[in-house]
Amino acid sequence: MMRQLIILISLTAVLLCPGMARSEVEPDIEKIVDGAYLRDSLNRSTMYDITFSAESYSRKLKGNGEVKEEKRYFKTYYFKDTLFKAEFLEYSKNGEKQSEKDLQKQIKDLEKKGHLRDVTINPLRPFYPEARANFRFNLLGVESKSDYSCYHVTVECLIEDKELYEGDYWLETTNLNLVTALFHPSKLPGPIKQLDMEMIYAPLDDGYWLPRRFHLFGRGKVMLFIKFNFEAEEFYSDHLVNCGLTEDFFQEKSDEK
Repeated sequence: MMRQLIILISLTAVLLCPGMARSEVEPDIEKIVDGAYLRDSLNRSTMYDITFSAESYSRKLKGNGEVKEEKRYFKTYYFKDTLFKAEFLEYSKNGEKQSEKDLQKQIKDLEKKGHLRDVTINPLRPFYPEARANFRFNLLGVESKSDYSCYHVTVECLIEDKELYEGDYWLETTNLNLVTALFHPSKLPGPIKQLDMEMIYAPLDDGYWLPRRFHLFGRGKVMLFIKFNFEAEEFYSDHLVNCGLTEDFFQEKSDEK
């Protein structure tokens, strides 16, 4: 592990030198992809555990976009390597706080549908060397995003796979941290006809970039006439890094990201 960390630091020092972003030479898309992967790998290799709060919404929508039903949750997320745990604190439906019994039913339903895993998605997986053969990368230019100067990179998946994602990525030009990702599966699952996701990141005081907002919008159709629209949104705050969480803390709730 230590050897891998030294290699990552060395490569990052070469590829992410401050002069890269300000060079008069047009940046190379391969260097940007390599640099984004190395930056993400370096961040993850030095964050041994992460904790943050989440205010979460799920909505069923009418055909005109009006909210038919809204559920709201307050949660705390915990991560350590591949371990993940979600602790639910409160549940409301259409503005009314629900009972602990109703909360436990909702938790089981969300676990069954896999919705607790949305926050564990890493939009930068296409940038990792083992995945790149399945993707085509293009640099559209330098744009402003969340008040950062960013490289706008498009990622196109060359195969259809519901586990692989493609879309638009904005990487800040100084150190190639991910600022915003707009992405979707290269193959839509089952009756889903649209599934668009957005992940927004921002830095902590110690320099780590972590998610601040996740948004999902989807449309589906069952048989010929039954259509449904849905939306989910989460806001993240109170981020804590390297607080010493142990594997025992995760108990039987752990599984791979």
